[in-house]
Amino acid sequence: MDAVAANKETDISLIYDYTRNAFVPLLEARRAEIESYKRKTYRYGDKDRQELDVYYPHVTGKVPVLFFIYGGGFVQGNRVFPPPHDLAYRNVGAFFAKQGFVTVIADYRLVPHVKFPEPFEDLRDAISWVVRNAEQIDSEGQLQVDTQNIFTMSHSAGSILLSTVVLHPTLLPHHLRSRIRGVILTGGAYEFSPEENKAMEDILLKLYGSWDDVKVKTPSPLLRNASEDVLGSFPEVFLLASEWEPKGVIAANEAFAATLKEKLGKDIPFSLMKAHNHISPHWALMTGEGEEWAFEVSAWVRTKYLAI
Repeated sequence: MDAVAANKETDISLIYDYTRNAFVPLLEARRAEIESYKRKTYRYGDKDRQELDVYYPHVTGKVPVLFFIYGGGFVQGNRVFPPPHDLAYRNVGAFFAKQGFVTVIADYRLVPHVKFPEPFEDLRDAISWVVRNAEQIDSEGQLQVDTQNIFTMSHSAGSILLSTVVLHPTLLPHHLRSRIRGVILTGGAYEFSPEENKAMEDILLKLYGSWDDVKVKTPSPLLRNASEDVLGSFPEVFLLASEWEPKGVIAANEAFAATLKEKLGKDIPFSLMKAHNHISPHWALMTGEGEEWAFEVSAWVRTKYLAI
């Protein structure tokens, strides 16, 4: 975390490689522990990138499921990176498995090879596969994978995917919606305009088709127009953002939390991940540094799970 603190840049292009490389030796020092958590790979569809990894806790009995949806601006990202970055996101799977959760990390299709709603459907289909295949996941009979109670966590573009899926009126069928107990959104941006998001215009238009579509199919407008059916069965929500986010991200999260409060009629927890930039929170896991936010998330999940 010293390297993150030494570079107070917030522009993602200026911190992306710097931050990832800073965590490589810290993760390498914990390789044995990270790799001690069993990981199995499954296909959840027949298209390219429709694979997921399941990480298993060192416990027995009934355990909830935690999905993690990574970011990457809709154009990049992998559930496991090539060396020397190959311990990310394996560290995320290991960290939350260590907290006692069956942890799932799925790949999804990327721009320019997809258009709305295809990557959003990938997330839905990955969740659906896990629900249908709980016995296969637990083929050794040591766990009871509780697919009745699923928690979901995301970062950056992954938070746009996740919040869209749970807010969209038709993407998520009721039998899946009823199982999603918690939504943890980190580092997300929930509304876009051609004036404020010129740098992302090409990607957004390739994904959504037009600015008119962007203005109705992204999370904030979906939330403002959400039906009583969607809002009445909405999962618990926890929002987080890094202390050193790019301009506008913290304000966007605060605005999204305020709209959620208005629509759901209850307070929405929002936490700053101290001393983190946009890239660092998930890379820090299993290093012993900068993990406070993830312990907070784990405690929140346990509390919600015990209350069910």
